[in-house]
Amino acid sequence: MKKILFVLMLFASLFANAQAKDVIGEHWVGTWATAQQPVVKTFMPYNNNMSNRSVRQIVKVSIGGKLIRLQISNELSSEPLVIRSVYIAHAGDSSAVDAKTAKYLKFGNKYNITIPAGKTKFCDALVYDLKPLQRLAITINYTSAPANPTVHMGSRTTSYIMRGVTNATSNFSNAFRENHWFNIAAIDVFDATGKSIAIIGNSITDGKNSTDNAQNRWPDIMSETLHYKHHITNIGVLNLGIGNNRVVVPGGFGALAKYRFDHDILEQRGLNSVVIFEGVNDIGAATKGNSEAVAMQLIESYDAMIKKAKERKLKVFLGTITPFKGAGYYSIFHDAARETVNQWIRSQKEKVDGILDFDELLRDPEDHSRMQKNLQSDWLHPNIEGYRLMGEYAANIIK
Repeated sequence: MKKILFVLMLFASLFANAQAKDVIGEHWVGTWATAQQPVVKTFMPYNNNMSNRSVRQIVKVSIGGKLIRLQISNELSSEPLVIRSVYIAHAGDSSAVDAKTAKYLKFGNKYNITIPAGKTKFCDALVYDLKPLQRLAITINYTSAPANPTVHMGSRTTSYIMRGVTNATSNFSNAFRENHWFNIAAIDVFDATGKSIAIIGNSITDGKNSTDNAQNRWPDIMSETLHYKHHITNIGVLNLGIGNNRVVVPGGFGALAKYRFDHDILEQRGLNSVVIFEGVNDIGAATKGNSEAVAMQLIESYDAMIKKAKERKLKVFLGTITPFKGAGYYSIFHDAARETVNQWIRSQKEKVDGILDFDELLRDPEDHSRMQKNLQSDWLHPNIEGYRLMGEYAANIIK
């Protein structure tokens, strides 16, 4: 009996390894992603140095799969990134993981990897039972990290940082805690029928003023609504929002959206649809007398993004810019520019596949220049209820 069991286990292992090798270059689909950005030093811990530390990061995927891969990014750094090992596991409460589900990733059949400056790397395909909407812990044991790392600052989830090397049974309860993601860029699953939708946006998409560790940004709610209400289980929802990002006006965080669109959006795997929902920071940053000129530049950039997506036969959804009366950069001139852009967006119904009229959804019926009081957190960003409405509404349009 033991011999039969051993043979069956060996066969299962060989089959899994063969399966992983056979799908290289096949139909990968994004289940989670985040936009990479250069470090803003005042926001980062340890003077940005993760060398000889272990960093546990938590993400929530959208679709599940039996075969997965992780992308690690060093693309915005000027020094090599040296990693001793990476392991994943089902996330529990806080920093805890289910050690029984832990697996180490390999890169070219090795546990360690050096990623040159300006590059990204995918791990080897890994057989893993990834559940839909699951919280996954990714722990990186760093050997040497760049002084200016590639990061995503607005993670809205806590990362846990320990000195030295850890494994799945290590206790992270006393770890240093910081709400940033370090070097993790994307998770793909192998799914022959799957497809992904990528969202380019700013802090409203990134989830500012949502609840830390609650995964209640509007794209999270959209993913849950597609899954639970519409029973659509093969659409990966990829949030490529960056806080304080802009489309055309320099000065925000991350590359301008008109430039990062090609990389952050069009290079996602299994891509079927694109959401363009960005521009309020450009309008808010406009100086007196040039807000309408900025509006025209935004429209030109949106049009260019639409053309690029349509050339690739992708569906396109445009989001109207939400009202911001009461926020620091509001003026009647800025709001007039917002209305100009929104009027153009609404006029594109024949050119795109849908309009996400977040402006109409959230605005005060008595004053269209501001959000409804019970849906806003600071008169610029929605609150939790506002994000919930946005996510459910978007799912109903996109499904």
